Amino acid sequence: MRVAPIQPGDLIEVDKKGRRIFGVVLRVERTGDVRFEPLCPGVSWRSAPAREVTRHWRKAARRRGAPDPDVHEGQLGLDGLEG
Repeated sequence: MRVAPIQPGDLIEVDKKGRRIFGVVLRVERTGDVRFEPLCPGVSWRSAPAREVTRHWRKAARRRGAPDPDVHEGQLGLDGLEG
């Protein structure tokens, strides 16, 4: 896979000796190696050459004016709570 479009913060899937590892990209080296933080805590691999990167998901910016998906209107106030 080409590493040119891969940026820090993106998600990747790496094939290391038949094991599929998902990770968050920390940086892409000039040599083409990708440094990443694995999502599973038991994984010791932290880098992979371009040929081992099998899938890539780009971190997209939130569209201007879009609501925050983590905020729900019902959670903002304490209305309805009687003490």
